[in-house]
Amino acid sequence: MKPTRLLNSMILAFSLLPCAAGAETVDEASITIFKAMEEEMARSREALKVDVFEPPYFIHYQIRHQDRVAVQASFGSLIESREEKHRTLFVDVRVGDKNFDSSVRGSHQYGVEQMVPLDSDYDAMRRALWQETDLRYKQAVMNYLKKKGRYISGVEAHDVHDFSPGEPVGVRIEEVPELGVDVAHWEDQARKVSAVFKQAPGIEKSKVNLNADRVIRHYHDSDGNKIRSTLLRYSVSLEAWTKTAAGAPIHDQETITISSMKNFPSLDLLTAKANQLIHGLRELKDAPRAEPFVGPAIFSPDASAVLFHEAIGHRLEADRLRQASDGKTFLKKVGQRILPAFLTVVDDPRMKTYGEMDLAGHYLFDDEGQKSEKVMLVEQGVLKSFLLSRTPIQGFNKTNGHARSDGTRLPMSRMGNIIVKSENRLSPEALKEKLIEEVKQQNKPYGLFVKKILGGETQTEAANFQVFKGKPIYTYKVFPDGREELVRGVEFVGTPLSMISKVIATGRDERVINGFCGAESGFIPVTSITPSALLSEVELQSTPENRLRPPILPPPPL
Repeated sequence: MKPTRLLNSMILAFSLLPCAAGAETVDEASITIFKAMEEEMARSREALKVDVFEPPYFIHYQIRHQDRVAVQASFGSLIESREEKHRTLFVDVRVGDKNFDSSVRGSHQYGVEQMVPLDSDYDAMRRALWQETDLRYKQAVMNYLKKKGRYISGVEAHDVHDFSPGEPVGVRIEEVPELGVDVAHWEDQARKVSAVFKQAPGIEKSKVNLNADRVIRHYHDSDGNKIRSTLLRYSVSLEAWTKTAAGAPIHDQETITISSMKNFPSLDLLTAKANQLIHGLRELKDAPRAEPFVGPAIFSPDASAVLFHEAIGHRLEADRLRQASDGKTFLKKVGQRILPAFLTVVDDPRMKTYGEMDLAGHYLFDDEGQKSEKVMLVEQGVLKSFLLSRTPIQGFNKTNGHARSDGTRLPMSRMGNIIVKSENRLSPEALKEKLIEEVKQQNKPYGLFVKKILGGETQTEAANFQVFKGKPIYTYKVFPDGREELVRGVEFVGTPLSMISKVIATGRDERVINGFCGAESGFIPVTSITPSALLSEVELQSTPENRLRPPILPPPPL
């Protein structure tokens, strides 16, 4: 408690300091933002009421300031170079009490134009907070009445409280690091890397993107939590497109995401990535389309990441389990085996790095002001817990700091750094041998090796089919004699309980997969640390193929 008291004293002293004239510093901006939040929150909690409804029992403010640098080049020429900044405001207002309140899914569907000043003008900042708080209070009253009506009519049950007490973290004011981007140098790098695609006349379109983002979050709620935190993110994306002889489009990309400029990839590495992309697209261009298939398959670490993310991760995000419309795949399976006994799954947002790799899903405090926690989700195949926000579910009444959002939507329980651990790890050679054994045992003509995948998607609502799918780019047939043949044009599909039960071994090749996940609370950065996985059975289906005649004339010389 002592460090918390010291930090509280610091922020109170902060609020008494005058702002210096001229250019505004980060600390001066924070003083203005927090002071405006404090004033409007106090005013709203005391006097914001209508008819028989009392003022809000809980208010949460969040302002995010984003600085961005974006550089894009194609075929050696600069296409775009811009530096921009903007701010977003999110306000959550709850009426009622922690047992029964106004919170409902989709409670922030009505938007308002946010006039959040970039120069931290105190009066303009308070006005933005006032306008948004007023809107959200009116919505909260309407939602409360509708929710109460559904409960009284018996349409919906109310078995657990709506809001957990949480554990206030006091005040945490982090230092704000510099973005540290030399824009002219980035422009030069983008030109040089994109010029590599000049050597590949079959590439119809390509681009190289270099992006840098610094997001400074100011969080304040009526429990007394006050946080200033910073997210730094740098990414390089290389993309290229070509067509088959029949005109079917083929696309591939390589993306590197890091959290520190000291880990920024070198020109040599990016050049090598561009050449790999060109080589891969040439192979895909000549590869035959695959036919639908059911049989054994090896998933590479990034394909395995999609498997566990879609089949397991989203179904352990607890907020959905309160919705009557959700399929609730694992709600009543705590203490039961849901994975093979050699697999353990944890989520640990507090991990910043793994080896030398930055983890995109790292954060210390979530978007409800709560400290993030390492969560044992599945231990030796047995379901132990869920990812929790301050919204309780049956049997779990305490947050573990996994409420996340993009800063404009209502936070909900989401993944951070998902880590899959295995006690049945094989070398790449042994894993392939085991795949061939399965092929022979099942009397299949071949097995599959899913080497690279771009992403996946899933449905968790009860009204939809409980399935998920992934979209591989590079898939190889693996024949009984060990021969491999590249094919294209397929996606894997499956039901979660069935498919994850078919994992029979993993590799020793755990890899960090950084990316973004889109769900109800927006697109957020996430990380999966997963090994290759051998499945005894996978179903692949053909994907539709749109065709467009290849260019009539060859491209002009570059």
